[in-house]
Amino acid sequence: MKIDISKPRVLIVLGGRSPEREVSVSSGQKVAQSLESLGYQVTILDSGTGKFHQIPELSNIPLDTKRLPEVAEYPIAEIKRNFQVVFIALHGHGGEDGVLQSIFESYNIPFVGSGSISSAISLNKSISKELFLSSKIPTPEYQVIKNEEDRKIGFPVVTKPLDQGSSVGVNICENEADFKVGFKLAQEYSKKVMVEKYIKGTELTVGILEKNGKPEALPVVEIIPRANFFDHRAKYNGSTQEIVPARIDKELTQRAQKNALDAFRVLRARHFGRVDMIADQRRNIYVLELNTIPGLTTESLFPKATTAIGMKYEKMIEHLINLGLNG
Repeated sequence: MKIDISKPRVLIVLGGRSPEREVSVSSGQKVAQSLESLGYQVTILDSGTGKFHQIPELSNIPLDTKRLPEVAEYPIAEIKRNFQVVFIALHGHGGEDGVLQSIFESYNIPFVGSGSISSAISLNKSISKELFLSSKIPTPEYQVIKNEEDRKIGFPVVTKPLDQGSSVGVNICENEADFKVGFKLAQEYSKKVMVEKYIKGTELTVGILEKNGKPEALPVVEIIPRANFFDHRAKYNGSTQEIVPARIDKELTQRAQKNALDAFRVLRARHFGRVDMIADQRRNIYVLELNTIPGLTTESLFPKATTAIGMKYEKMIEHLINLGLNG
């Protein structure tokens, strides 16, 4: 499509150095192609290399973090001079942890998504859960440990790196042998490990999208993984079934959406996000975490929820661009 010079120039930041680099590249590519189809002038910055790319060059971006240079600098002056808004399509450290957001805030560069403080506390599972508890938002019992022997919560438990997303390094542990494996896996990504009481039930997620100046809950998505749970591999290899809207009654739907909105507000998120939760057999709903930059690939949950309300992918991305421009 022909470029419309009246539209803002957009920089999409993708890649990064986290274990979620490949997902980030996929999300960023989809966002870039959608904006280009609407006439936007789009440039891509791979934050893992510090290099700019045009859309035809996207296939050349390395996916393996081992192929990245030791240091990659952000060309902030060039970004401020040449672009009117930044779309951050990064996941995990360097993208969702507030570091990049704080840089853009310091230079008054408009960007899509939550601010630096919200991003930092949302990625840190311990801080976000404490805020949930203080606001009476139900969340599973948990503890943060550095050593295996410090675990106090009885099995079954879930082991997680303290500050990763996309279910990276997450494991369900039924016994001591499982726990040793899960603890070791989590420590590959974080020195501190969160041990969370495993709640058996229906996995749900609720997208949040700001409209008319306030956050609104999207239809609840039910996740049916073929394995034990919706782990990193299941999220992106198509080995799950997602049902929109979820097969739950009106009362449970309303509670799930309310809990999601409460979590979004408590963590002071903005523009969009996705709240993961579990509904147990007694109809209790437990909030697990808020994703401030949900995946935006063709397999991702947030776009499926916006599609369910009749919002096409391209229009959803354009809506987010407008939110970023308006602060």
